[in-house]
Amino acid sequence: MTIAFPQFHWAYLLPVILVVAGAVFILLWDAFFPQRERSFLVTLALAVLASALGASLAAQPGSEAASMGGMYLYDGFTRFVFALILLSSFLSVLLAAAQRSLDEAPAGDYLGLILFATSGMMLMAATRSLLMVFVGLEIFSLSLYVLAGFLRGQPEGNEAALKYFLLGSFASGFLLYGMALIFGAAGSVDLMEIAQRLTTHPPSRSPAFLLGLGFVVVGLGFKVAAAPFYMWTPDVYEGSPTAVTAFMSVGPKVAAFAAFFRILLAVGPRAGAELDAILWVMAVLTMTAGNVSAIWQSNIKRMLAYSSIAHAGYILVALAAVRRGSDLATGSFLFYMLVYALMNMGAFCVVVAAGARGGERTRIEDYAGLGYTRPALAAAMALFMVSLAGIPPTGGFVAKFYLFGAAVKAGFVWLPVIAVLNSVVSVYYYLRLVVLMYMHEPGEAPARPSLGPGWSYALAALLLAAVGVLNFGIFPSSFFELALRSTLLLN
Repeated sequence: MTIAFPQFHWAYLLPVILVVAGAVFILLWDAFFPQRERSFLVTLALAVLASALGASLAAQPGSEAASMGGMYLYDGFTRFVFALILLSSFLSVLLAAAQRSLDEAPAGDYLGLILFATSGMMLMAATRSLLMVFVGLEIFSLSLYVLAGFLRGQPEGNEAALKYFLLGSFASGFLLYGMALIFGAAGSVDLMEIAQRLTTHPPSRSPAFLLGLGFVVVGLGFKVAAAPFYMWTPDVYEGSPTAVTAFMSVGPKVAAFAAFFRILLAVGPRAGAELDAILWVMAVLTMTAGNVSAIWQSNIKRMLAYSSIAHAGYILVALAAVRRGSDLATGSFLFYMLVYALMNMGAFCVVVAAGARGGERTRIEDYAGLGYTRPALAAAMALFMVSLAGIPPTGGFVAKFYLFGAAVKAGFVWLPVIAVLNSVVSVYYYLRLVVLMYMHEPGEAPARPSLGPGWSYALAALLLAAVGVLNFGIFPSSFFELALRSTLLLN
C-alpha cells in the first residue's frame, strides 16, 4: 500500500514559520532574561515582522501554491493580504512601544501575543479549507481576548476583554456550526471540492447548505463588525489599550474579509440570489449604523470604532460585487484595505502621541486647539480624517472611487449611491475634529508632553502612515494594478 504524504512548499510557508518562531523566541527570551531592556524585544519583534514581510514578497506564487492538500494556499491574493496583515502588525508594535501606559506591562507577553495573533490571521487568509479558517480565527481571537484586557489594573479593560470573549465565543459557535452543516451537505470542507460538488450535484445546494452558509456569514460578520453584529465594537475599542485597538481595527478585518472573499468566490455563485439580498442589506445597515452613530460620540476611540463599522459596510459593497464574479471588486477590496490600514492606524497613532505625561486624550474636546499647541500632530490627524471621509487628493478618496466603481460595473447601482450618501454624512464627524483642532481655543493649558524612549517609534509610524495616505491618493495606479494582478491566481 502506498502512503501519500501531504506536499509542503517551504518557501510559501516561511512567512508564517518566521512569525510563530519569533513569537516563541520572544516569550522564552523574556522568561529567561526578564531584566533585558524593553526596546530590545520591540526591535526583535519589528525584525521578525519585517523578515516575514520580505519572505512573503520574495515568494512568487505559481501553479503549485497549495500545501497540505489545500490547507495552506499561497497565491497572489494571499501574498497581498500577508503584506497588509504584517504591515498592520508592524505599525501596532510601533504604537505599543510609544504608548506610555504599556511601559510597565510585560513586553514579552504583549509582543508574543501580537505575533501569535498575526500568525492566526495569516493562516485564516491563506487557505481554502473551512477547518483552517476556523483554526486561524481562534488563534488570533484568543490572543486578542487577552490583549484587550492586558492592562489588568484598568476596570474598563477587563470589561472590554470579557465582552469580547463572550460575544466572540458565541459567534465562533455559529461559524463552526455553519461549517458543519456545509460539510454535511457537500461532503467536504475544501472550498474547491465544495464548489465542484455543487456544480455536478445541484441537489447538494439543500436547505442545510444554505443554512450553513448563513451561519458562516453570521460568524464572519461578527469579526468584521458588520450589522447587526457590531454591538461589541465601541465598548471593546474604548476599553482596550489604544495600540491594541489600532491592531484589532485593521488586522482581524483583513483576515476575516479575506476568508469571506474566498468562501463567496467558491460557493457564492451557486448559493442563489438570496445571498445577494443578504449582502446588500448588510452593507446598507452597516455603513448607515456606523456613520449615524459616530455623529453623537464624544470619545474619539468610540468615534473611530463606529467609523470602522462604516468602512466595513463599504467593503461589504465589494463583497456583494465579488458574488457576481467581479475581479475588479477583489482588486478594489485589496487596495481599499491597504489605504484603510494606513489611515486608521495613523489616526490611532496621533491619539497615542497626543497623550501628555503618560495620559491619553480620549475625549474629542481634548483636541481643541491642538493645531496651535502641537501643529504637526494636528496636521497629521487632519490628513487622516480627510482621507477617512474620502476627500481628494488622499488615498481614501481613490479607494472609495475604485470600490464603488467596481460595484456599479457588477450591476449594482443603488448600493454605491447609498454608500456615497453615507460618505457625505461621515464628513460631518470627521471634519468636526479638524474644526475643533484649528478653530477653537485650548480648553486648558496643555501639559508639556513627556517624550519617553518610545517617541521615535510613534514618529516612525506616523510618517509611514501619512506618506502612504498621500502617495496612494496622488499616485495610486501602480498599487491598484498590483492589487488587480494579485487576483489573477485566486483559486
